[in-house]
Amino acid sequence: MRNLLIPCVTSLALLGVACGDVAKPITMPRLIPGGGIGDGKIDGTLNVFVIDEDTAAPVSSASVRVGASADPAACTGATDSTGLVVFAGQNCPSLKGPVTLTASHDGYAPSTWIGADGVNMTMQIRDTPRPTPDTATVQGTIAGWEAIPAPAANHQTLALIEFSQAPDLGDRSNNITQGMRTISVGGGLATTTIQANVCVRNSAPIASVDDCNWQLTTRTGAQAHYAIILDNDTKGTADPSDDTNTVIGWAVKTSLSFSAGDSASGETLDMIADADMQTFTAAFPAAPSGMNYVASYPMLNLGDAGRIPIILPTLDLTHTTSRVPKPTGALAAASYDLIAQAQDAKDQAEPATLSWMRGVNASSTVTLAAWMPPPSALSTASGTFSFTPVAGATLHSGELRNSAGDRVWSITIFDGSSSFTLPGLTPDPIPLGMDTFVASALQIPGIDLGNVAFDDAKNLITGLSSDQVAFTH
Repeated sequence: MRNLLIPCVTSLALLGVACGDVAKPITMPRLIPGGGIGDGKIDGTLNVFVIDEDTAAPVSSASVRVGASADPAACTGATDSTGLVVFAGQNCPSLKGPVTLTASHDGYAPSTWIGADGVNMTMQIRDTPRPTPDTATVQGTIAGWEAIPAPAANHQTLALIEFSQAPDLGDRSNNITQGMRTISVGGGLATTTIQANVCVRNSAPIASVDDCNWQLTTRTGAQAHYAIILDNDTKGTADPSDDTNTVIGWAVKTSLSFSAGDSASGETLDMIADADMQTFTAAFPAAPSGMNYVASYPMLNLGDAGRIPIILPTLDLTHTTSRVPKPTGALAAASYDLIAQAQDAKDQAEPATLSWMRGVNASSTVTLAAWMPPPSALSTASGTFSFTPVAGATLHSGELRNSAGDRVWSITIFDGSSSFTLPGLTPDPIPLGMDTFVASALQIPGIDLGNVAFDDAKNLITGLSSDQVAFTH
């Protein structure tokens, strides 16, 4: 009979384990794209990957600290060229979860996780300054533009051409600055400049303009392009503050994709027939105490191609209906969400609360869920940051920002803690002077914080609220 003990002795000896011992299973390091936690609770081994938040590239030589801020036995290590550092018995004895860990690197805003428990963790840290998003350029027109009835006196027809937003609501590529272009006035008598991604036709007899040769600076990846066509009533004045806009049409082109640096021309957006539009009606609960500004948008969800926000007209507590494209034709695979935010004032971002209704029936009134209140009683006393958590929130997070509003430290709380102190880092990422502590609550139904991929969790968020307090460092 074959001796089955030889392979046992050989393989376990290589691991320093005798055959008579009960060996713990060894979990191989696994990078979780976009960040996350998984593969069971920590029991002697912890694998940590550190990646760049914007590029997803591994960050080598990042410092990772396992232990609370005052822990004299905290374990430290540096990531290798793949962004990985492994903590085990030889460099981190008695390693058990949940743990607090901090990832940092020169030139990055550090990240601290509190109460995280998973053998494999992938942490994101943010480069400072952040890289500029990749872009492509597209030129095109709108089919049927000339067939739109001429505008009345003191009116002009405008079309705003945009790209569908990336699936991640916070993606910086959703906010790309558009350029300017030159158009003819009065049949070539003069020229003027307008925003490049706009078409315009006016009714001025001398300074007439009729141009729909738009230029769009767009993001990369799968996307759709669309135009919101408006009747702009100038009220006969040169002051734009008294203008009113009425949506009179839509145009769209789907199944597009671009890589960084691409340049395309000859794109045509097809008008959406009025029969393929429908009324969208929303109903809102009363705004939370102290929040007097509410803005809401139906969101046309295109899957991998992102989302089209129906920004005009903006829905609020008194304006609750809009005309939106039906999910038919080129948009047959689309669905609708409703996203709404309440805040103290239009120009005051905190405190704020966001509610996200997913997969709604656009053919009937969509009633927004109850607003989630923001964390309260924020405090920054003696280096300890604290707040009163929000009942029903899935997890809470914190962010420290400098006077310019840029992140200097990110904190994610997995264990329900409502206060924390941060470890000392050299150089100190928190600038001297006046800074800001932001506390947030997230509502993400159905996720397991011990086994979660953040890219998946982002697509399940139904509520997000926050408040802030200034402090002197």
